Amino acid sequence: MLQPIGLRVVDVRSDEHRDATHVVVTITNTGHTAGIDDCAKAHRIIFPRLSLLGGERNLDLEVSTPGVQRIFRDLHEFALFEGKRCRVYDSGPGAWIEGIIGPLSESEVVLYNASIEDSKETMETYHIPHGRVQKAKLAYAWEDMS
Repeated sequence: MLQPIGLRVVDVRSDEHRDATHVVVTITNTGHTAGIDDCAKAHRIIFPRLSLLGGERNLDLEVSTPGVQRIFRDLHEFALFEGKRCRVYDSGPGAWIEGIIGPLSESEVVLYNASIEDSKETMETYHIPHGRVQKAKLAYAWEDMS
């Protein structure tokens, strides 16, 4: 329901409390960094639909952005954040690799302009097999802000 306005759902979490339901929806988009206006639009679309599903229960809906250092929960998030800077802990060399996320394949994560932590050397492309991805998170770099 958010795709027509250029938004994508990253994560949905729900907690039940007595007679209330608390839902947290994390969104992003492809064109730019999602902001408060995007969150408000998503809230206006999602809230009425969830209210119908919840019946008599009180509903608390929170819509937010991933944040500049979001920890990835699964490999699918690499596809959602393609073109963004991230840090991946690669168990092969046992180090953090930082770079720009490339297209996700069935077998590996590709980072462009990648560097191994504390190294001045930059590699044009760096391939990490899925089995070696131990942790990953978005990374903030001032030069990426436009």
